[in-house]
Amino acid sequence: MQPSTNPILFDQQTISDEWIDQLYPIKLQKLSGTHWTPVEVAKKAIPFLTEGKRQRVLDLGSGSGKFCLVAATLCKDAQLVGVEQQENLVRLSRKIAAELQLENLTFLHSNLLDLDFNQYDSFYFFNAFEELINLKDRVDKSKELDEITHQSYIQVIGQKFEQTPQNTRIVTYCGECDEIPDSFVLVHTGNRGKLKFWQKR
Repeated sequence: MQPSTNPILFDQQTISDEWIDQLYPIKLQKLSGTHWTPVEVAKKAIPFLTEGKRQRVLDLGSGSGKFCLVAATLCKDAQLVGVEQQENLVRLSRKIAAELQLENLTFLHSNLLDLDFNQYDSFYFFNAFEELINLKDRVDKSKELDEITHQSYIQVIGQKFEQTPQNTRIVTYCGECDEIPDSFVLVHTGNRGKLKFWQKR
């Protein structure tokens, strides 16, 4: 049974992985456990990313848009932006956001490396380039293993993080965190070390 998309029902009490998964096509539901941010993780990440005067949060490689959908619901005062290269996922994310009447949310069809990171206060990063080095449960079946491109992306995104101002915050989920420059301090961790909270000195 498809859940109602009445925004009143989509709140902290009703929000869950199962509820959100039902908003997506079956083929994407099957990828949820591997590629989409768990609701529990989003609930931990968004207070850190929006604390104080931080209002603009960029999800790097937003995929199905799940993190942004949850974060925009939990923090109405923040502006959530998801950037994703796969146009079909961007269209789907926009459609669901419109159905849920989430106005503090934008999805960009773009390469995240082309964005000006200084327009944002904080960032969420969940292995956006994983498909370049791991073909298991691929979202984009056309992609092939490409370690060189993977490393170049990590290097460029690290440079972009380095250029952000003091006190910029990042939350990473899974991954080796090679893209995080030494100018960022690990504030704390969660989910058995998979979830990391960073702040620039």
